[in-house]
Amino acid sequence: MSWRMAPGAIPALLMLCLSDGMHPALAGNDHAVQVKIDQRVTVVPPGVLTRAMMSAVRHPDGAIWLNTQTGPLYRSIDEGRTWTPVAVKLRGVPPNQTLHGLGVNRKGRLLLVHQSPGHDPKDKRLYGQDLFVSYSDDGGRTWTVSQTDFRKFPPGIPNMKFHEDGNRTFIEQSDGTLMFTTTIVAAEEYKKRHPSKQPPQPPNYEYGGKPGDLFGDIVFRSTDGGKSWGDPTHVYTDLNPHESALAIDPNNPSHILEFARIQRLVRPGEDAKEMMRKTGNPMPYYKQAALFESIDGGRTFRPVTGGMTDWYGHRGAILWTDRDVVVLTHSAGHNDSRVLARISLDGGRAWVNGTDRGTPLMTKSTKFVLAPSHSFSTPTVEVADNHFLTFYCIGDFLVQGVFWHLEWSE
Repeated sequence: MSWRMAPGAIPALLMLCLSDGMHPALAGNDHAVQVKIDQRVTVVPPGVLTRAMMSAVRHPDGAIWLNTQTGPLYRSIDEGRTWTPVAVKLRGVPPNQTLHGLGVNRKGRLLLVHQSPGHDPKDKRLYGQDLFVSYSDDGGRTWTVSQTDFRKFPPGIPNMKFHEDGNRTFIEQSDGTLMFTTTIVAAEEYKKRHPSKQPPQPPNYEYGGKPGDLFGDIVFRSTDGGKSWGDPTHVYTDLNPHESALAIDPNNPSHILEFARIQRLVRPGEDAKEMMRKTGNPMPYYKQAALFESIDGGRTFRPVTGGMTDWYGHRGAILWTDRDVVVLTHSAGHNDSRVLARISLDGGRAWVNGTDRGTPLMTKSTKFVLAPSHSFSTPTVEVADNHFLTFYCIGDFLVQGVFWHLEWSE
């Protein structure tokens, strides 16, 4: 069942929020909040998409944009109440591009990560041997492809593949530097020639290859508004992060969080029981989402203590608002397809858990249920102070949005 928001509901809600300003509880670091569901709205009708690892942004002009991965972009100019498809017309690239990530900079330039379908018809996964970033300054009417040829980064095509599966986000530092992540893996023949050591060793671990190869989750940077990209760095390859999303501290451009799927088996010499104790998983196997933190502008990352979700609790997305609220959304876990949200009101230092001060461990925080079932990623945008819109895909690729807000306990 779906609901259509009544005309005027969101504008009235916005007026109330904006007139109230910051909730006084925030000044006292009060984490005793609840999530209250307001409305649901249909964004994409069934039958349009074939996959929906989504990403969403709020444009400086107030519009909300949703990337659906296998369909058009969708735009709302009335705070998410109604949606219009926007066809993406790309020039100078192969046809039928898959749209894996969406971003916007402070000047309003839209950014899009996209890729040609996989080159091996026997491989149904989203592994391809090209990758593009395009940008638009006219609201998506026209797009310019970045001059960077990502295929030339080491070890280069045909020795590598780009493992893209949506949910890519862009962040912008105070000096205008843009960043996004992509996952690069070894092509089959290359990995046969350069297999991983046993036990796997840094920097590439299970990926194998040579020390200078860019394998794993890689951060790329642009200092010219997305026209060119380079300066790549790794994101903690040890845990094989992928399906990743970045968020940046609104008060510190060197402080970055990444929420990513992690997945690897226990290695020779590792303590299987200790891995199960550490992860809470029923077998010695990392297979969930995890939060990573960088305090040096994305040069290095480390796992956040207490930052793992439950077994199979991946399909993650992250939002970090100007008011220092962090919203993580992810799957509930194995055989549980609910959409969960984890909330921090102070940039991840404490997480809402039903107490006034919260908990420093995300994994111990309250699991707020936003939707009863879903597939794929569930990005969130802020529509007003402490009021949010989260997207999710159900059934026959029906995409809905759920409006929700934070409510403080008295």
